[in-house]
Amino acid sequence: MNQTINYAEFEKQLNAAKKKPVSEPAAKTVRYENARIFLELSSGWNLNFNPKEFEEFDMATESDLKTVQLLGHYTLSCPALDVHIGIGSIIIKLLGDKFIESAASRNRGKIRSERKQNTSRLNGKLGGRPKKEVA
Repeated sequence: MNQTINYAEFEKQLNAAKKKPVSEPAAKTVRYENARIFLELSSGWNLNFNPKEFEEFDMATESDLKTVQLLGHYTLSCPALDVHIGIGSIIIKLLGDKFIESAASRNRGKIRSERKQNTSRLNGKLGGRPKKEVA
């Protein structure tokens, strides 16, 4: 359903969005040099990668890649190819899904809840974890 809003409503929504914290990684600078893209993040991380790792740059020429720039703080743009890739997507691709899933699982495991505490107590009453057998 397409919905039209008036200018006042647009301004209200825009101001509300500006107040929300952004969870996306933000980039400060990007450049193409020596067949690699160098990306400096606001967090202090610096990444560099071969653009050919991304299918969007498969057919890119050297002159195409020299036009790489930031579109805002959250998107890598290559105007010569009309390519736009989110910084978060780049990081996930470079780090790998397994690393991201592993880190997320570690964080979920640290969450304390009443349910986890009760389950732990019940397991303790049942004798807890089995003792490791020494060979």
